[in-house]
Amino acid sequence: MRRWNGCDRESGLTSHASTRPPLSLSGVDLDTPIVLACPSGEAVVFTHRSPLASKKNEDAVGVFCWENDEILLAVADGVGGMPGGEAAARRVIEALAQLPVEPQDDPVGSLLTQVNQSMLADDSTGATTISALRIGGHQLTSHHAGDSASLVIGKRGKIKLQTSCHSPVGIALASGQLTERQALFHNKRHLLSNMVGDAGLWVEQSASIALSASDTVVVASDGLWDNLFLSEVIELARKDPLETVAGQLVDLARQRMATPATPDPAKPDDLSFILYRMHTIEDSKGP
Repeated sequence: MRRWNGCDRESGLTSHASTRPPLSLSGVDLDTPIVLACPSGEAVVFTHRSPLASKKNEDAVGVFCWENDEILLAVADGVGGMPGGEAAARRVIEALAQLPVEPQDDPVGSLLTQVNQSMLADDSTGATTISALRIGGHQLTSHHAGDSASLVIGKRGKIKLQTSCHSPVGIALASGQLTERQALFHNKRHLLSNMVGDAGLWVEQSASIALSASDTVVVASDGLWDNLFLSEVIELARKDPLETVAGQLVDLARQRMATPATPDPAKPDDLSFILYRMHTIEDSKGP
């Protein structure tokens, strides 16, 4: 585990030299997760290419401070099998780094629509998923397109928010036509029905939910969700320190990717996630 204290030259993106946001990473392979001290909580970030891939990591991640101590957590996964996936993911994360110039009722959705239009206008060949969480005070709102997904759970494991993947398999799972195990082993689980960089993009926005200091937020690319059962993510993430949680998620996902001939889900892929927890009252008092 390491504290973020500067710019990662490999990413092509910069962050202020501090242990606080903003942080943007694209095409980067982290050896260990990065811990970020946010105004109202703590975030832990990890991203790394697939263990079987010779190409660069096509995921991008960002943690940004907006106005009034709002935090934006974002994970983008460049669509495989298309040229420009890494560039598309980076472009979307860069777009989310700044508030819109004009006030917007839905600033995240507006930014995603704008970058999508820009990508289509300049004939960009890449596309990407996106999952972005806007956290302000004790309220959280999710925006996503594709199969990068978000989860919010309480300390006892209660699911407060779970986004559904925009894919044929994801839709079948959400509607009860497939079980979780059937979905994880489905031979078409990689197909998408929605993505940034496509003329048919639509951004799904959740209702705002109340967030407490004991809740854990997980936003991740499918490199996490395709290698762990939901119950495993919940059990690992719900109560331990975020540094511990991050290490356990990385270890288990990598173990699964390396052993595909098992009854457990296993899909070698780029792995990226952001964990977040609000400060408790004791945390905010300081030493």
